[in-house]
Amino acid sequence: MRLGAAIRDAQARSHAADAGSGAGVRPHVRRAHWHTFLSGARLREDGSAIPSSARRRELRWMPPVPVNVRDLDALPAVIHPV
Repeated sequence: MRLGAAIRDAQARSHAADAGSGAGVRPHVRRAHWHTFLSGARLREDGSAIPSSARRRELRWMPPVPVNVRDLDALPAVIHPV
């Protein structure tokens, strides 16, 4: 509910900042997606590497995540009627 206000607030702050302040990540929502995680040990007891093909793979759902949004709870909640 507050994400749109957070993105607009961050855009207003970025326009007010100096141009020489360096490039930063603009506020956005990272879309939901499936992600594969490797699990298990990376090294054998003798110190040799275990190939990634021999490790267990777990498929997990990653939800949408707000990126570079400050203080999301302090923004007003706005619900637009449909």
